[in-house]
Amino acid sequence: MRNLWRDNRFRIIVVLAVLALFVGIQHNRAMQRGAANPFAEAVMALVAPVQSALRSTGDFLSDFGYGVVHGRRLREQNQRLQREIEALRAAQTALEEVQQENDRLRRLLQFAQSRKIRPLVARVLAIQPSAYFHTLIVNRGQVEGVRPRMVAVTDRGLVGLVYLVTRHTAHVLLITDPNASVGARIQRAESRAVGVCRGRGEDYLVLTFLSKDADVRPGDVVITSGLGGVYPAGVPIGTVEQVLEQRQAGMREARVKPFVNVMQIEEVLLTRGETPPS
Repeated sequence: MRNLWRDNRFRIIVVLAVLALFVGIQHNRAMQRGAANPFAEAVMALVAPVQSALRSTGDFLSDFGYGVVHGRRLREQNQRLQREIEALRAAQTALEEVQQENDRLRRLLQFAQSRKIRPLVARVLAIQPSAYFHTLIVNRGQVEGVRPRMVAVTDRGLVGLVYLVTRHTAHVLLITDPNASVGARIQRAESRAVGVCRGRGEDYLVLTFLSKDADVRPGDVVITSGLGGVYPAGVPIGTVEQVLEQRQAGMREARVKPFVNVMQIEEVLLTRGETPPS
């Protein structure tokens, strides 16, 4: 405060402000008596700019204070609205995920009803593709009635075969595994050729043991044949992409693209195949 008082400009402003207050009082008294005060009027004219500056400064400070308070409120309101938007987005994402899961489960149940399969739905816990094994683990086991050699399918088609069961989990050998094979048939009525689909550890299968005159064409749908009793008949496997001639063996082969992308499976239906003849 002492440093401020040492400033000559500050002292001049204070003196002029006091003088303006004094002259204003005298001017008001003179006006009440009906008499003019030339000295007061001259001083008022002199200090008028100072009064105007002080009034403008006061208005600025008032507006500035309102702006600070109002700006803080706007920031708080904006932050609150942002949090609400993020919460709504999270809720929408969760709702969409539930809706997609419901759609998948409904399709599985419809598939089970159309095939007269007891609906034992299992959720995929892990997918384990490697150079030697293509398997997945599901959250159903012995307690839930899962047994080895049960077949895993989705509404799109064949997934694989259960080969290991624990109390609450089961391991499924995928049809793309090099050790997997399934009796297959060309669905087209003019063909109905039979063979065996084998995994190659890739994203495709090979339909082997086709006779040299088997009627197989690119685009043909391949289904399970039901021969052997392990897999139920008529489950979609995939489509023929390419037909290959095996001249030495006198047989034909076909490259098959599976209907089911094993890397995108989230739920499967577990069922038993046909009982093999005794």
